[in-house]
Amino acid sequence: MGNSDFHGALFVPAAHHWEGREGQQPAWIILHGTAGFTTARQCADYFADPATEASAHYIVGRDGEVIQCVRETNAAWANGAITGEPGTGGDGVHHDAWWSQMGLNPNLLTIAIEHVKPSQDNSDSLTTEQKSASFRLIADICRRWGIPPRFADARGGITGHFSIDPVNRSGCPGPYPWAELWEFVKGGAAMVPSGWKDDGKTLVAPNGVKVVQGFRDYVLAHAWHADNWPLESEHGATPVEISNPSLGGGTRQRFRWTTLEWTPKRGVFEAWTGQELQAYELRTAALNKEVAELKAKLAARPVGLTEPMQNALRNALPVLQYLCR
Repeated sequence: MGNSDFHGALFVPAAHHWEGREGQQPAWIILHGTAGFTTARQCADYFADPATEASAHYIVGRDGEVIQCVRETNAAWANGAITGEPGTGGDGVHHDAWWSQMGLNPNLLTIAIEHVKPSQDNSDSLTTEQKSASFRLIADICRRWGIPPRFADARGGITGHFSIDPVNRSGCPGPYPWAELWEFVKGGAAMVPSGWKDDGKTLVAPNGVKVVQGFRDYVLAHAWHADNWPLESEHGATPVEISNPSLGGGTRQRFRWTTLEWTPKRGVFEAWTGQELQAYELRTAALNKEVAELKAKLAARPVGLTEPMQNALRNALPVLQYLCR
């Protein structure tokens, strides 16, 4: 939404960031806990205050809402100073040695994700909705930036704030389902979108529309947004109806933001058309129907004078008869 890099995220700009990353590219994702707040919007409003000398790229709410506050091409004020001694992070004493060895501000090389945790000590576990949204966001960032989907090392990856600042942030992000994350980002997990139901054969969206067979497998294997509901059932499609006619005919199913298509040549793939195209097609169909109805009415009207013209002549008839005597 708006200027967000992650599809479906609300963009609420933070007051502070570094523009352009000074030519660097993100190679790490740093996970944080908010140690306060109950909603993502509360935290976003906090970052939007110029008096707050902190920011993050994303905030993941307890309800699964994702808000972006800093564009990924810019650096957030997220990780603070490197503290502790170089070594292996996670023990509350050492930071991971590569941070100090690089001689760069870690913010220039990282994408920061906050997770809303009301407890001041970050002791809250993620909710089911929050976990699903976090996993999808991380997988999407890794895919787009080429960040290795594994625990961080000197070449990149995913870790927590404790890796950089063990002295002040040893409990950040707090409890996080790391093992489930690794399974998900490596493609080993079938993640049912939050609010959807799956019986092993049929995936049912909250609006009741079903997703089956290869399209079901695709949704489960990818970072599918829970609000990207199907708008129709899967149906046959001619080559002209497929987004790339050279792939031949197959099947397709339109969703709110995307369309899944299948052809023997390509298999299942995403075509980026969704509810906007559907709205256009529905409106076009409605207009065509209205035009057809108008044509039918015109065709049924008897040829000759209209009723107002007949009334005018009827009223003028006495005058004409008088003039013609």
